[in-house]
Amino acid sequence: MSDFVPETEENEEEPMNVDLEPKIAQKAGKEPVVVDQSFSRRFINNKWYGKYGEEGELLEHIKEDWIPVAEDEQEFLSQLWFEQEEQERNAHKHYDWDEEKKEWVPKTNKTEEVNEDFIAEYQANYGVQYDDIYKKMDEELQEKAAKALKEEEDKKEKKRKKKQKLHTEEAKNEGWVDFGDKVHAVYVSNLPLDITDEEFQEFMSKCGVIQPDIRTNKPKCKLYRNEEGDLKGDGRCCYIKKESIELACNILDGSLLKNKEVKVEEAHFELKGDFDPSKKRRKLTAAQKKRYMEQQNKLFEWTPDKPRNYRPKSDCTVIVKNLFTLEMMSKNAALMLDLKEEMTQSCQKYGTVKKVVVYDNHPDGVVSVTFPTTEESDMAVKYLNGRVVDGRKLTAELWDGKTKYKIQETEEDEERRRKEFEKFIEGGGNPDDRNEEEEEDDEDDDDDEE
Repeated sequence: MSDFVPETEENEEEPMNVDLEPKIAQKAGKEPVVVDQSFSRRFINNKWYGKYGEEGELLEHIKEDWIPVAEDEQEFLSQLWFEQEEQERNAHKHYDWDEEKKEWVPKTNKTEEVNEDFIAEYQANYGVQYDDIYKKMDEELQEKAAKALKEEEDKKEKKRKKKQKLHTEEAKNEGWVDFGDKVHAVYVSNLPLDITDEEFQEFMSKCGVIQPDIRTNKPKCKLYRNEEGDLKGDGRCCYIKKESIELACNILDGSLLKNKEVKVEEAHFELKGDFDPSKKRRKLTAAQKKRYMEQQNKLFEWTPDKPRNYRPKSDCTVIVKNLFTLEMMSKNAALMLDLKEEMTQSCQKYGTVKKVVVYDNHPDGVVSVTFPTTEESDMAVKYLNGRVVDGRKLTAELWDGKTKYKIQETEEDEERRRKEFEKFIEGGGNPDDRNEEEEEDDEDDDDDEE
């Protein structure tokens, strides 16, 4: 019989003193229950219950008698019985009851390893106090939170001072930064006073590629001038690569430029006067920085030499002239669309037509036709050059890649073209056709008069 008695919580009533001696209980309509010393008992839900072995029927102690439990409560009480039995089994697994100390102690013959599971089980069953631990953890968390809050406040205060642009030594140090390795520049002195910017750039470019300005794309090579605009005899040059600084100091320092021995040294930047935040340039965006780096990288890219039979991309475009006149274009508002469609269909016999552009304002009647390859454009030039269309002899040649044929029309031309197009829309057809119809009507009127 198990002699384990679970501990009682503070809000739990003490188990009532009952006489657990074996007795015979009898329930109406049932056989009497005989209880002997092999009977196990447990205190569940402020009541004593018992049963024989594992498969025995649960009995409830009522008024010094053991009465079988009702059938509707059997399943629920059996579950509670099983849980308490499991708890007893785990409690007796690693400990023995010490009568002298009146407490449970680990078994002396225990061979199992003392691990984290063992310690956790011991702490869970025998009331380890966590109040001090939790208190210490709370204090650490509060200390960390206070420290983070202070750092955040210091950062905000620092930003606030920077925005206010305080004229203090601290503000000066924050407003100006050391360029370090960001700028690769040399300072050149003892320059001739009649030197030009182009000559100075040519002289400094001997030792490296001069860095272009990210905003103006001009070389960052400057000659210093006084208030009257006259040269002072010194200047500065910025290179893209850091190695160019050492190269310029070794090669150009002491060299003659217009019979003057120039001095070249690494440039050092320092603040002169008070810091003025308004002169500080706005920061570049990520897209501007990316585009600037791509431009710099292209300067150092290696490209193979062009083959002998290389032909530029502009050779794929054919320029056809004398295809129309400005008078024809002004009389027929739909002529530009018609010409574009006719040229597309006509040139498809020479290859794939990618694009056709009609320059309706050009006095030479120019139309450009673009092909994917130069073989197709060569064939188009061969068959279109010298061809006669409506009494006009066409000329066809490959585009040189430089000449611009688009002409910006004046406000008068634009107004005239708009009116002609409105007449075309109102008449529902070609203005020339309408004029012909008017002439025919006039002739009919003359015949009627005769």
